Parts: sequence; C-alpha cells; structure tokens
Amino acid sequence: MKVIYITLLIFFSSNVSANDWRLVSSNDGNWIKIINNQKQALLVEYQNNQPQLLLELNAHKPDTQKLVSASIKIDNDTWESTKIEKLGSRDRQTIYQLKSSTLKSHHIIEKMIAGINISIQTKSANNIYQYMHFSLHGFTVAFNDLLIANQAGSLDLKWLSKHKKDRELFCLLTTNISLKAMELRLQNKSYTQARTLISKTGYSIIDHNLGEIIQQVYTLPYTSIPYVPRAEKFLMFSRCMKQPFKVSKL
Repeated sequence: MKVIYITLLIFFSSNVSANDWRLVSSNDGNWIKIINNQKQALLVEYQNNQPQLLLELNAHKPDTQKLVSASIKIDNDTWESTKIEKLGSRDRQTIYQLKSSTLKSHHIIEKMIAGINISIQTKSANNIYQYMHFSLHGFTVAFNDLLIANQAGSLDLKWLSKHKKDRELFCLLTTNISLKAMELRLQNKSYTQARTLISKTGYSIIDHNLGEIIQQVYTLPYTSIPYVPRAEKFLMFSRCMKQPFKVSKL
C-alpha cells in the first residue's frame, strides 16, 4: 500500500509549478507542494492529524543516497534536527519523510506560516551534505486549502455535490464569495462594483443570498479585514461549519 501511495504522490504532483505552493489531491489524500529551481520538492500532508514534511529528490544523484539525518531552518532561526526516512522511489524520484514528534511538527508548521523561506540540510551515510532552499511565499494560502480539503473531503464543488456534502458545499461557496468581496474591498471597490464582479455560483440558495453575503463583508470595519484574506480561509470555513445548517438542497 505504501508503494502505491508514493507512486500516486509523485504522479499527481508532477505538474506543480516551480516556486509556487499548490494543493494536489487524489483519491488517496491531499497535500501541498512546491518545487525549487533545482527541481527539488517539498511537500506537506497530514497523517493521523499530524503534519508530515516530505522531500522529493532526484533518485540518481549520489548526494541523495542513504540519507541518515536532516535539519530544518526557517529564515534566520536556528537549525532544528529531525530524522529522515526513505519511503519509496519511482522513475527518477525518491520520497523521504522528515520525521519529528507531533509537537515539533506543529511548531515547524507554525513557523512556516510566519516565515519567508525554509532551508533543509541533509546528511548521507558517507558524510555528504546537501542544502535545499524553498520559498514560503503562498504557503499559508495553500495550507488553508489543505486544511479545508482534509475536513470537507475535497475543494471540488461537483464532488461535494455528488457526495451530498451540502453543509461543506454551502460553507465553501459562501467562504469563497466572502473572500472575493474582501479582496475587492481592499482594492477600494464599492459594494455595487462587487455585486457586478462576483459571479453567481449556479446554486440557487447561494445566488439568492449573494447580495447579503457580500453586504456582510462591506459592513465590517475596514481595519478588521485581513491584509491577505485567503490566509483566513480555513478559519472562515470552520466558523461556517459550526453554524446551524437547515439547507436541504443547493
């Protein structure tokens, strides 16, 4: 099962753009991934509610063979040691997991959210060191998508509708509309302009209340709107999921 999972992990994430965090989903799970200029990849996923950091490296390079240890550093912080374990290989790529305690893993994610760059140092059995650097630009937004995808099952509206996840669909749609309205308000667009620029969803219960959803954003104090609204996406989605839900059909 592990070999099949790693094969899918590499296959489904092969088209992720360099230097940009993206959510990747398959029937086996969700993860976010970034590829640096050296074609090295860093992935974040969740297993048993614990964040996991994975490295995807060229399997044929001598300095990626028999890695025995690794260290992580966010920006100019101190290096944090971590264990490293090879999970599997496919074609020219090998997946390694950076293993830490649950507490330490969550701590690393918190620093990644607040950071600008992450550096990783690996050491092979024959004392060859390799240094990797990845941008954290866009990480927080992608991480929010990962958390929602894990909770809802998918970010795909058709999938949610097919699997009768009405509450998740409703909250995802209203969250997306609210985020778009926040972004437009930050661009100094008026409520009337926002009504014109935000398209209908095709779901009657949402479209019937579209103006009200947008209006709620425009009644907020301007100073309460986050500088990067999409960095608050999971929080907004979670709040919606906790509200009473009586919509029988979207």
